Amino acid sequence: MKLTLNVYDEKGEVKKICEAQTVDLEFGTVRSLMNVLNIDKMDDSMELLSSIYGAWEQVTGVLNRCFPDMEPEDWEHVKVKELLPVVLNILKASFTEILRIPKDPKN
Repeated sequence: MKLTLNVYDEKGEVKKICEAQTVDLEFGTVRSLMNVLNIDKMDDSMELLSSIYGAWEQVTGVLNRCFPDMEPEDWEHVKVKELLPVVLNILKASFTEILRIPKDPKN
């Protein structure tokens, strides 16, 4: 899955385009994100935005690993309508990877 984020200048022009790198998130990171992002309300954009705002440091910590070209000040210049789908897609990709883990029927 290709994920990109645009960073805008003060005129609203794209000044930087960052692409996500594949990141294997640790279970603790996924668990923390699930706790702060209220997974039950992922379809509600306002609820998701509120959750991201409340856990900004944790969320940008994960996003920085996915988008290594992003500088701390770049996050202030990303459009919300582009950020929310990226966060959701990272979470969905993590869940998909977890579900692909082979299950041993003996256990």
